[in-house]
Amino acid sequence: MIRGFFLIFCCWGLGEAIAQLLHLPIPGPVLGMLALWAALQFKVLPYEAVQPVARGFLSIMGIFFLPPSLGILLHVEAFSRYLWPILFTVVLSSIVGGLVTAFTFKLLDR
Repeated sequence: MIRGFFLIFCCWGLGEAIAQLLHLPIPGPVLGMLALWAALQFKVLPYEAVQPVARGFLSIMGIFFLPPSLGILLHVEAFSRYLWPILFTVVLSSIVGGLVTAFTFKLLDR
């Protein structure tokens, strides 16, 4: 279990370091997640080492939505003023994200 935490946090730290050193517009955790995916995909890291920790993170994922939800409650006035542009952006980005995901899956499934 400790090994899994160590491996996941090493990938996260690697992503942060790359983002900071290269001044990339991509967040470090995203780069770390890509590094972890690549390491698992190319069997550099064993899947069994990170599986229990990943399942644990997934089981408490709802907790990660608390800070944004509280932020929305604290800034209801601003959200009510920009409700329609926010809704439009959320709906449009969801549609685009779904389409990109579907086309990527279709391309990689061949």
